[in-house]
Amino acid sequence: MGLNVEYAVKYMFKDQQWKKKFLIGCFFMIGMVISEILSNLANFFSDIKYEQLKPYLHYLPIFLIVFSALVLISLLLGVFSSGYFAKNINLRIFKPESDLLEWNNWKDIFLVGLKVSIAIFLYSITFCLIVCIPMFILTVLTTLCMTTNLSKFAVILGVLLFILFVLLFIIVAAFYIAAATLAFCTDLKFASFFNFSLIKKFITKKFFDYFIYLLLLFAVSTLVNIVNSILMITIVGILLMPFTLFYKFLVQNELAAQFVRNTLDLPVNQE
Repeated sequence: MGLNVEYAVKYMFKDQQWKKKFLIGCFFMIGMVISEILSNLANFFSDIKYEQLKPYLHYLPIFLIVFSALVLISLLLGVFSSGYFAKNINLRIFKPESDLLEWNNWKDIFLVGLKVSIAIFLYSITFCLIVCIPMFILTVLTTLCMTTNLSKFAVILGVLLFILFVLLFIIVAAFYIAAATLAFCTDLKFASFFNFSLIKKFITKKFFDYFIYLLLLFAVSTLVNIVNSILMITIVGILLMPFTLFYKFLVQNELAAQFVRNTLDLPVNQE
């Protein structure tokens, strides 16, 4: 049985309280909007020459304080939203006809989100260390080329191989992180992020279905990113971005729950 995309894009509106839940969810999506705005501002300032910024350097301490506060707020809101989405997936795995998860058990939502954040952080550190190995080899190769008669062809080949490795590694990492997240959402236990047998099952049991699932996630994200890039042009548009982000994740939640049920043949409680 494949994924029901039509149901995924409209199931949330069957909830009689969807407007209230959307408003609460949109508040927590403000963290992601802040992150996108800060990212764009960082790119903007990186293109400005030092001479242009020099008259405003006395504002730097204030800027750093405000920037740090916004980052902390964004991270905190992100923990809550991650917890909500993980719990919503877990709910929909076993009760696909249920309403959206209630925003009521704040402590539990935060703790689940904290598990997600810690696991993603640990995986990110691990993946960065793995990427550092070929980077170190490439650096050594470049140094040898500059200090010896080593052929430049070797350096060019090393760069190309490094780029290929990074691209392949990003794809593999995306496959793995997505499967690890699904494993966690089956029981919301931190150890499930490292349940390698279950992670392997999600990837290999129905690899084609898993590939389609990831493509659908990518398609939904791309579409929303395009919409948000347009909305960011105006203040009114920015105010609508939390809604599109929350809706995106709810669609992805249902797709994730469907894939888990289809792959593991889990019993479903319709109540």
